[in-house]
Amino acid sequence: MIIGGIVLKKNLGYLKHKLIKYTYYLEILLALFVIVAVLVGVTDLVKYLVLILNTNAIDTYLIFQKFLGHILLIVVGVELVIMLLSHSTSSVLEVILYAIARKLLIYSDTTLDMAIGIIAIGMVFAIRKYLFTKEIKLEGHGNVFSAAISVADANTITGLNIPEHLGNTIGGVITKIAENTQRPIYEGVDFRVGNAKLKVMSMKDGVIEKVVIENLDE
Repeated sequence: MIIGGIVLKKNLGYLKHKLIKYTYYLEILLALFVIVAVLVGVTDLVKYLVLILNTNAIDTYLIFQKFLGHILLIVVGVELVIMLLSHSTSSVLEVILYAIARKLLIYSDTTLDMAIGIIAIGMVFAIRKYLFTKEIKLEGHGNVFSAAISVADANTITGLNIPEHLGNTIGGVITKIAENTQRPIYEGVDFRVGNAKLKVMSMKDGVIEKVVIENLDE
């Protein structure tokens, strides 16, 4: 029974790893569809410009409003692609921010609509500043992950090859490397394994919370 349970757990772990990997590939495929749609949408901007040039000044307002709405919708599409590929809190908030901005600038007809839109944008900035600042993708410095993320998931998302035999989680890998090299663990210390650099970003009560994973090949 014990051996059967171990085999079942191993098979389930393998299946979970494969599902996560294929799900990530599916997200890439969806991102490609969005990119194609965005490129098609860009061609429509030229048609809007021609229409604006050929329309008298009085009737241009509505066409220009639709033109701005189309641009902002394309921007939302671009940010959606970034969100699908990066899996970062920052990209999610940016999609929400641009969607609110589009609603605010194009479809707000009353003062109440404007006030609600401004409050919503303020809430997004507040969330970004006070709740998720440590999960924002660091440009040029890799990606920030929870130390509890599994090594398999981190490898799938980043495209790296961090050895899974060192630990089940990224935090476990850092702890194992620190033990092997007899190095202390503290905020700011980094460890290199394969083509990855793992940097401890934050700790609480001696436990690693956030880790920056950087691809050394880039």
